[in-house]
Amino acid sequence: MTIEVSRAQLRKARLGVYFVALVALIFVIVFSIQVVKGLAGPISSMNWVPIKATLINVYIDEMITTTTRDNRSQYTLYTPRILYKYNTSGQEHTGRKVTWYDIYDDGFMLKLGLELKRKFAASEPVDIFINPKNSAESILIKRVIWEHMSMLLVGFLVSWSVFLWLVYVFIFKLKYKR
Repeated sequence: MTIEVSRAQLRKARLGVYFVALVALIFVIVFSIQVVKGLAGPISSMNWVPIKATLINVYIDEMITTTTRDNRSQYTLYTPRILYKYNTSGQEHTGRKVTWYDIYDDGFMLKLGLELKRKFAASEPVDIFINPKNSAESILIKRVIWEHMSMLLVGFLVSWSVFLWLVYVFIFKLKYKR
């Protein structure tokens, strides 16, 4: 079914599509940057070497967040903060990095923090990964934490889908036909 519209109505429709496409493009850019940041570290560290490290200090950092202005809903989120030492080629190095990006939550990161505190109390070594090209660079968790990336990937796919659909509408559907 085809609806006939005037040039003025078509111009208004195009402006509307421009505006919504611009908003969608902002979401595409934001989600794309976050996805690239979330995947760049794990991809670049695929060939890093595992090694044992000794925990020097472990504590769990807390962040209290609210979802309403009147503070009726409060959530406490956690992330482990660590300091560890390790030896490579006769040199001692220290590291602090747990994951590729700062994550606070009440699930995976809290469990990880409690496990690290247990290992610290028992003086158990932890497995870390070091960069074979620069042994001073290390990390505890080098993989993607899918618990956090899954919602980001959904937003990434939805924003790209909406943006591409709007481009399709603009290019192929909003034409003036006599």
